[in-house]
Amino acid sequence: MHKTVLVTAGGGSMDYDISSHADQVRVNGYTVLEELLPRAFIDDLRVAFDHVLEDHRQRTPSNRGANRYQMYLPFERPFADARLYDNEVVMDVVRRILGPDPTCVYFASDTPFPGSDYQRVHSDTRLLFPEASLSLPCYGLVLNVPLVDVTEENGPMEVWPGGTHLWPGGGDMAALSDVLPHGPLLMNAGSVLIRDLRMWHRGTPNRSQRSRPNIAIVYTRPWYRFEQRAPTIPRTAWEALADSDRSLFRYAELVDRAAL
Repeated sequence: MHKTVLVTAGGGSMDYDISSHADQVRVNGYTVLEELLPRAFIDDLRVAFDHVLEDHRQRTPSNRGANRYQMYLPFERPFADARLYDNEVVMDVVRRILGPDPTCVYFASDTPFPGSDYQRVHSDTRLLFPEASLSLPCYGLVLNVPLVDVTEENGPMEVWPGGTHLWPGGGDMAALSDVLPHGPLLMNAGSVLIRDLRMWHRGTPNRSQRSRPNIAIVYTRPWYRFEQRAPTIPRTAWEALADSDRSLFRYAELVDRAAL
């Protein structure tokens, strides 16, 4: 089995070759921007996230398999921070792939707890033309932001790079996934993953002592309608957004208060 292991050193500053990262997504299905976010910012996100998710768990059963929780994020601090959803480096890569006018259509998370199991192999969106044998350019990207170091023990995402994002469908994904190269994606907190929505992947069992919180933000071409619920933004927060961020979230639902 090919093992995709990407580990960051943490704590440094880096220059990013935007063209190279965009090409990695086009060819391999994903790229990692190492050491992109300050560790102090990640720590603040994790503390707030743990409180919000614990409250969510008291009200909602696991919904992505045993001990695995998908949860929409409230559009409030520290999550409603442009360093997270409108990061300059991330958006340079996103625009290089999706064009100059992307939209943010999903603002959520996925968190495996100890006792979680393997997910089935899947992609995060539908094929546009499943009746035709076509490999199309990218029309949606996921930004994954781990809030702890991702290790072999705490349920890393397993990925099938190098072409599954270009699969035109019509075959047996489960059978093919057994024979195609794949492996866990390991990263340090502060690094982020950008991947094509169509790339095959799955969650793996968390055998550690704590959860592995992971923020998931989806950007699409402006004409594409993602299957999941759009972000909900309080009207007061919307009024405080810059015009560029309002454009990014133009399909969001405006609400009277933050909602999960």
